[in-house]
Amino acid sequence: MEETMYKVIIIDDDCIIRRGLIQLIPWNEHGFELAGSSDNGKDGLELIRKVQPHLIITDIRMPFMNGLELTEIVKEEYPHIKIIMLTSYDDFDFAKQALKLKVFDYLLKPFDNETIIKAAASAMHELAYEYRISQKVTEALPILRQKFLEKLINGKLSEYEIVSGAEFLELALPDTSYVTMVLKADDYSYSEYPSRFGKEMLKYCVLNVAEETLGSKGQGILFDSVEDEVVMICFIKENEEQAKEKAFLIAEDIRRNIENFLKTTITAAIGGVYQTYEGISYSYKDAQAALEIRHILGTNRVIRRFEYIEPTGSMDISNLKNEFILNVKLSFLDKALLNLTAIERSILEAKNVSLLEVQRISMEITLLLYKEMEIYTKGDESLDLAFRKIQQFQTVHNIFLFIADLITTFIPIIHSKSDSQTKRIINQAVVYMKSYFYYENLSLQDVAKTVHISPTYLSIIFKKEMNINFSDYLQTIRMNEAKELFRNSNLKTYEVAERVGFSNPQYFSVWFKKNTGMSPKDFKSQSVGLQKFGN
Repeated sequence: MEETMYKVIIIDDDCIIRRGLIQLIPWNEHGFELAGSSDNGKDGLELIRKVQPHLIITDIRMPFMNGLELTEIVKEEYPHIKIIMLTSYDDFDFAKQALKLKVFDYLLKPFDNETIIKAAASAMHELAYEYRISQKVTEALPILRQKFLEKLINGKLSEYEIVSGAEFLELALPDTSYVTMVLKADDYSYSEYPSRFGKEMLKYCVLNVAEETLGSKGQGILFDSVEDEVVMICFIKENEEQAKEKAFLIAEDIRRNIENFLKTTITAAIGGVYQTYEGISYSYKDAQAALEIRHILGTNRVIRRFEYIEPTGSMDISNLKNEFILNVKLSFLDKALLNLTAIERSILEAKNVSLLEVQRISMEITLLLYKEMEIYTKGDESLDLAFRKIQQFQTVHNIFLFIADLITTFIPIIHSKSDSQTKRIINQAVVYMKSYFYYENLSLQDVAKTVHISPTYLSIIFKKEMNINFSDYLQTIRMNEAKELFRNSNLKTYEVAERVGFSNPQYFSVWFKKNTGMSPKDFKSQSVGLQKFGN
């Protein structure tokens, strides 16, 4: 603009002054183009409207419309035009009115050319400065609007700031009902959007589709908020119930169009209907709360404010998780999957488990799976990849489907690895039991500690591998040793009982008869008889 000529028009009923200003001043040499002249305010106004000059030099006293009246109209219609006012009267009232109308300069007749040129040059410099500022504001407008709208939805603006800010930024906020929506892409893992640039492109496309859909359905403002959210403030004239329904239809149309045109999905969350500027932020909070439970309700859908129910229950899945890990250790695929389903159901029913918490639980389970596979090392890439996938999923169901796939893949491998490992553990346990059976207080916990596994796990794999439970097998070892002692020594019953871990002879006798079908005395007599017969 600084390289172009500034248009100037002259309005004065004094023919001599008007011609002098036209003919005696070399306007072109000073960066101006003389765009016309008039001898009265009325015709001058028509010329102004036709030419739209940058600078007007006008007399105050003129027929049909004086300079002050003309200035008032021009300032209303073209506030950027600079006005230099001329007068033959040193009249304070005129000067005061001119200043009130914010004329650029006020010159007394007679004046010389240099005075006019100097005043016009000053006006030109101010126009250039204002243009530069205007350009900067125009360039910054998207950012200023973004910041304004962010503050608006977060309730950080007063009503005055909202009204004045919207006017300055040329944002329409009609006096109507407001409904705020949040649109969020469901998953960025699609091959069409593999990179950071792809994410931005996807959000830009979502914004465009939403704008086109909103344009055909109603009025509103759309803008991109945080990294992967698009916010829409809808202006709806209908009553509250009708507004709710209309907002839902708009959101559903946007969701469907994005799925059809972009081949991806979004979740749209709708806030409540409010009638005040302040309500816009309340509606946004409603929408955010609704969006927070999309991992519970599911994606690729419209979630309305009333669908969000405050959670009332608590959730304790520690027992389920322990049982799940145990079944994985034991390679019980069906039971492990049932445990996983029960954990998922507990989360869904509780409704108060955040997506971050679900991801944390899932990562913990995944880490345990990898450890059971004996493939986990610090910085393991496959584990990192599994964690990244869990972080990408945005519903509980999808996360648990992924873990179920891992389990289905891992358990057969764990099973093949654990067969030999289980045999080794059981052999170690049996050796320890046969070595220390004479300790009366020898327990499952003692043996489990020796073979470095939990008592519960040892109990289960012992029964599975040996087809007999731990305590019965321990007593069998003791009874077999007792029989050998009765056959090959003259020890009394209480002495044999002590040597095999029983401080109570009566209790020993009960176990001995249960094992052999005979009392210790009868067994010893039979053994002596057999020895004599053998000799």
